[in-house]
Amino acid sequence: MLTDRRLHPPGPKGHWLSGNTFEYDRDRMGFLMRCHDEYGDVFAYDKRTIVVRDPDLVHSLLTRTNEDFSSESSPVATRFDADRSATDSRLWMAARRSGWRGLNQDAAAAHTGRLRQLFDRQLNDTVGREVDVLALMETYSGHAAADFCLGADAKGIAEVVVENTRAIAPLSGSSEVLPEWFPSRTLNRFRQARKKTLDVLSRKIAARKSAAVPENPRDLLDVLLTIRPGLSELQVQRLIRGILLAAYGVPAASMAWALWTLTTRPALWATVEAEAMAWSSEEEPTLTELPRTEAVVKETLRLWPPTWLMGRTALRATALGKWSLAPKTQIMFSPYLMHRDSRWWPDPDTAVPDRWLNGGEPIRKYTYIPFGAGPRVCLGTRLGLTQLVLTMYWLTRNYRVVAPDALAVIPVFHNLLAPYGFQATFVRK
Repeated sequence: MLTDRRLHPPGPKGHWLSGNTFEYDRDRMGFLMRCHDEYGDVFAYDKRTIVVRDPDLVHSLLTRTNEDFSSESSPVATRFDADRSATDSRLWMAARRSGWRGLNQDAAAAHTGRLRQLFDRQLNDTVGREVDVLALMETYSGHAAADFCLGADAKGIAEVVVENTRAIAPLSGSSEVLPEWFPSRTLNRFRQARKKTLDVLSRKIAARKSAAVPENPRDLLDVLLTIRPGLSELQVQRLIRGILLAAYGVPAASMAWALWTLTTRPALWATVEAEAMAWSSEEEPTLTELPRTEAVVKETLRLWPPTWLMGRTALRATALGKWSLAPKTQIMFSPYLMHRDSRWWPDPDTAVPDRWLNGGEPIRKYTYIPFGAGPRVCLGTRLGLTQLVLTMYWLTRNYRVVAPDALAVIPVFHNLLAPYGFQATFVRK
């Protein structure tokens, strides 16, 4: 229970046995919206979980991650150990700091050149026939992540990551969390897929270590293996696995939403297409050279953040604003709700890319967090934004998209917020 019941936020009482789980699972976003309307920016989901919408409190929560709060999450039930979590955080952050350095200009430039080839190959395989856009973008983003991390050694990695993420999905999307030892086909599939991923990465890392060191880094693994003092194999393995898993579903959903936004708004498509067609250099443009495309992408991430719900766990007794938190208290927040709050955003439910032009920023700080914030901010924020902008640039420059039923797509607040069922046909110009 919380350390001071007088500072326990109000919230729905729920069923005496199941609490609010059934009502939440029936309509997740509707439940959160109703509770915020009734109880305010902070409400208690249960005795161990509070939900926050106040941007200052969310910012405090994110910036104090690793110090007072843990971002540790697992698709299976494990006993939360604050000391172990702190140790894991130090290991992970050491690898992340090296990863930031790994996202250097040489590795990113080499990847961008190969990314265009990956894009063309994916689209060439689908031209003229109707496809599921989310599935197409998952394949594309999976191969893109594998290429960035492992370059020429990426063969087979995307398929392993697909298997891993599909094994995690039914566990992450459920409110019921089972212990890892529980006899279940779903859990057994998860365990096998996780082991396979780690084994494949270990072999790739070992093979790269035995090869000659290149003059210029070709990918992230090259950079990580040449950092001094050196990283352990576990640090390298965990960093690459984390990036591969994160860079499969979230970028794919973002790309699918960006294409859906352009497809359902012909005026926006025309704007992005005109910017793409005006580019005459043989070199690929940068973000600053595609300001309107970047604005559309940022607005898409505001309206449809794939990671629509995030959370942290209190490592120790602490406070968040006026609320006292006991160790192991979970604090949840929804970027989707913050991005569409009429207090901070004019016309919050309308796509208005112009709000991002000419240095445009939110009218209230900390209200735009599609990539998170603080020490656990998404490692590939800049790279991911570049991939999204270039993908929309290549699409509008070279293809027409036919999607007559796009407006019928209904957002589903599952593990990820994605345009499930979005079908389209790509036609080369």
